[in-house]
Amino acid sequence: PSCAARGSEEVLAKLKLELKQKSLAIEAGASPCMGFCEIGPNAHLIPSGPFLHSISAKNLSDAIKETEIFLKEKN
Repeated sequence: PSCAARGSEEVLAKLKLELKQKSLAIEAGASPCMGFCEIGPNAHLIPSGPFLHSISAKNLSDAIKETEIFLKEKN
């Protein structure tokens, strides 16, 4: 199944809300297919960040924590 069938739109909406609440200086948006449908929804921290897979509304906080760690290490 596609990422959309696995709830990617719900995940994106929740992600945007949480990023706004945390005042993180990053943007979230939909992207074209990344080719990892079997392990989606997926995210990629661009330009040089990691790929995140199997993101759901339930584990979104883990993905955000991983993003925060990446940003701290990058700076």
